Amino acid sequence: MRKTVPAAILATVLAAAAIMPASAGDFAERRLIGFSADGGRFAFEEFGIQDGSGFPYANIFVIDTTKDSWVPGTPVRVRLDDEEQGIAPARRAAAEQAAPHLADIDQPGTLLASNPITESGRDPYKIAFKRHPALQLDGPDLTLELETIPLEAPGNDDPDYKTHGFRLVLKTEDGEMVLHEDKALPASRGTALDYRINDVVMLQPFGRPATLVVLVQVLTRGFEGPDGRYLAVTAQLPS
Repeated sequence: MRKTVPAAILATVLAAAAIMPASAGDFAERRLIGFSADGGRFAFEEFGIQDGSGFPYANIFVIDTTKDSWVPGTPVRVRLDDEEQGIAPARRAAAEQAAPHLADIDQPGTLLASNPITESGRDPYKIAFKRHPALQLDGPDLTLELETIPLEAPGNDDPDYKTHGFRLVLKTEDGEMVLHEDKALPASRGTALDYRINDVVMLQPFGRPATLVVLVQVLTRGFEGPDGRYLAVTAQLPS
C-alpha cells in the first residue's frame, strides 16, 4: 500500500531544502585547439559560467611544448561582468585577442585517451593508452599516473582546505619518465585541492619526435563548491 507524506511534513522538508546552500561549483568545458606543424606549440580553451557571480568567461592557453611553459602574451583571459551575457560573446572576445598566437596552430593532433569527470567508474589518477589504433599498428600500452603532493597554496587562509600539487609519471616498456613534479604551488593555480588526468593528445609527425600533451583538471576552492579548471603538461617522445 502506498503511503502519502502528510502535507505538514512535506512543507517542512521543502522549506528546509530551500534554505540549504547549494554546492554547485563551476566546472569549465574545454576545447582542444591543436598544435603548430612542428609540435612546438599547443593551444586549448576553457570556458564556462563563473560560480557565485554568474559571469561568463573564456580562457585560451598557448603552450611552448619544448619548455612546458606559456607562450609570452598568453594565456588570454576574458570575463564579461554581466550575468545576462552568454558564453558565446566571451569566447568570441577571447578568440579575437588570441588570434595572433593561434595563426599557425593548424594541426589537431590525435586524442589518445579521455577521462572526463562525468564518467563513472574510472580512476582519476591513472590512464592507459596506445599511440596508434591496435588494428592499424600494434604497440605497447603507455600509462600515466598522477600522485598528489601536499603543498601550501599562496593566499590560502582556511586550514580546512588541504591544498596539493602533483607529480605526473609516464610509464612505458622502457621505464618511467617524470613529466611534472610541483615543488611549490604557483599563485595562478589558486587554492588547488585535487587533480585528475582528463585528456591525452599527441602530434606524431612521420619520422620526427612526437609531442605529448596531458590535460590535467585542477579542482580548486570555489564560491559554491569546488571549481574545475585545466592545465597542460607537455613532453617530447621518440618517433
